[in-house]
Amino acid sequence: MDNGERIGTYEGHNGAVWDIDVTWDTRLMVSASADNSIKVWDVERGVCDHTLKLPTVGRSISLSYSGNLAAFTTTKITQNSATLRIVDLRDGEQMEGKQNILLQILDYGADSCVWSHLDDTVVIGCSNGQLQQFDIRNSECTNFCTPHSYNISDLQISPDQSFIISSSADKTAQLINARTLEPLKKYKSGRPVNSAAISPIRDHIVLGGGEEAIQVTHTAASSGQFEAKLYHMVFEEEFARFKGHFGPINSIAFHPAGNTIVSGGEDGYVRIQNLDDEYLNFDYDY
Repeated sequence: MDNGERIGTYEGHNGAVWDIDVTWDTRLMVSASADNSIKVWDVERGVCDHTLKLPTVGRSISLSYSGNLAAFTTTKITQNSATLRIVDLRDGEQMEGKQNILLQILDYGADSCVWSHLDDTVVIGCSNGQLQQFDIRNSECTNFCTPHSYNISDLQISPDQSFIISSSADKTAQLINARTLEPLKKYKSGRPVNSAAISPIRDHIVLGGGEEAIQVTHTAASSGQFEAKLYHMVFEEEFARFKGHFGPINSIAFHPAGNTIVSGGEDGYVRIQNLDDEYLNFDYDY
């Protein structure tokens, strides 16, 4: 984080890696890939401990609070339906694909998923703009809402697990009650929102996106809106933005200490934005 130098690489996938997640103690990492597999990694050694073969592309993945359960979604291809699956990483038969804690066939593809209540419930974001909540204790959809009109590309949960922030191609990010799935706040952007995160220390939201990659060649960088934007969580107003990327931002996150924002873009760069004292001491004018 100090100088951006790469200190290691996790080699093993033979296709695009669509999503990753790390346990709370950064001991294990899981990854979902277009090579039709889910992998479990030892973070410190950079070694793949397990590989779970899938019939189709692994599109998103999330680890439960304990780090023992992994929820992931797969893409619909030919005869294989889009699914949500949950497995116990400690169970050898489940890691071989012989059993599942939950296997749910989905009507719409899901590009995002997140555990929303410790090790009990999972929320997925669907291509039709709908959020669906599944409880592993009864293996069914227990709640849903439709806060967006287009595909939901990213879901992130607040550190206290009270809120979920959803990002969508409908040019908005929305703050959702993690238990009831009630939409609370909407953050409007001029371009599709690919990723959004909640500050762990302030009532702030950061979101990133921009014009779709296929349209970039037809658009000036300034109008593509490739900046990371900061919004007040309650008042829904943008108050700052960071420039630097010259392509859409695909992923964005806050450091757990809340003093750094990291973004990954279509331009091939990961940008580390250290927030200065002016931001940390900033008091929004009511």
